[in-house]
Amino acid sequence: MNHKQHVWIEFDSTQDNEKVSQQMAGEWYIKGKAFYITYEEQTEAGTIRHLLRYEPSELKVMRKGALESEQIYRMHERRQGYYDNRIVKLELQAYTHQLAIRDQYDQVVLGLPSKLPFSLIWEYDLFVGEQATGRFKLRLLLKEATK
Repeated sequence: MNHKQHVWIEFDSTQDNEKVSQQMAGEWYIKGKAFYITYEEQTEAGTIRHLLRYEPSELKVMRKGALESEQIYRMHERRQGYYDNRIVKLELQAYTHQLAIRDQYDQVVLGLPSKLPFSLIWEYDLFVGEQATGRFKLRLLLKEATK
């Protein structure tokens, strides 16, 4: 699949037992040995464009617009990243505990998913400098967009 497919995204973020959920439209496509998810988020500060690139064993999350950030997640590795909201720029690190694709039956998908629906799940500890700021668990459920 090299064409973009419109998707409906259900996004859940849990930090220290507090869950936040969002829903939005986006696009999903496979290119080479990776798949990409793009979507926009409207905030009080303005629009933020999200681009996620997943290849087996690595997820890169990039945000541009009202704020900018970039973070790479690899299982059992602590990776550098940054967050910049134009007021403060922070150097971040994330230690990834879980990174998986699960199909509609909650079975782990090896490699890249070939069809919708599926979930991209990752869990990590976030650090600012050497200070741990919390454990995050994120889940993006991608479904076929309906008109």
